[in-house]
Amino acid sequence: AIASGSFKILIKLLNAILQNNKKNIKIDMGFPLLILFTVLLFFGLKKLNSITKNSRWIFWTVITLLGCFFLFAANEFSRQKTGGLAGSYLFVESWKIQASEREVIDAIRELHKVNANFNPPGNIEFISKRDTGYNWASFEMQAYNKKLAINSLTPLPEKNKENYYHDYWLYVTLYYPDTKEIVNTWTRPASDTAITTFAFISLSKIDNPTKFRLINRDLWFIDNKRQIEKFKQLIVEKIKGEIDRKRKIRN
Repeated sequence: AIASGSFKILIKLLNAILQNNKKNIKIDMGFPLLILFTVLLFFGLKKLNSITKNSRWIFWTVITLLGCFFLFAANEFSRQKTGGLAGSYLFVESWKIQASEREVIDAIRELHKVNANFNPPGNIEFISKRDTGYNWASFEMQAYNKKLAINSLTPLPEKNKENYYHDYWLYVTLYYPDTKEIVNTWTRPASDTAITTFAFISLSKIDNPTKFRLINRDLWFIDNKRQIEKFKQLIVEKIKGEIDRKRKIRN
């Protein structure tokens, strides 16, 4: 009776979560899966002696399945809670493209002319400008401000790594016409300038562009994998193909 009641409660919980997922509400499926594993393990261990006596192969099959289920649930919990990268973008799915950032952006601009996935609605910025400017908290700029207070004609110091910042990310907004979804991405040059990191950040509906669903966090396992594969085929592979096409023309 206790087991039956526990499973009924768990089924209701999972059903509520799945209903929320249909409405694009943020969910965390890893935690319910861990609860389910714990319930199964608890009642399974109570039957351990009888299972062992009747058939050892059934016992080890159950243990193996429970172990696989636990690893899957733990992976989902970790994926949705901690992400895969350090820094400001923990959950992005990224690819290393063997091309300079200029080549990647040029390819995206060319695809913008002919491919609907690279042509977001007119009211949405396509490629942003990389944020740059003086670092006013640096020692040199603080000293400049003091001189400026005395002499308003004091020229700005020459830009360098200490007094000037250059944002890592260049944001590119793409589009899925079939689902009317905005696709948020960024590019970033690697330490090797012949390599560019291209990242898939999130999705949002065209009628609610500020409500983001982060890839690798806000989507359930199967949908997350499907979205990554869709992005890879419709976006990443098209960019790589355009880069190769332009290189062949130059050669």
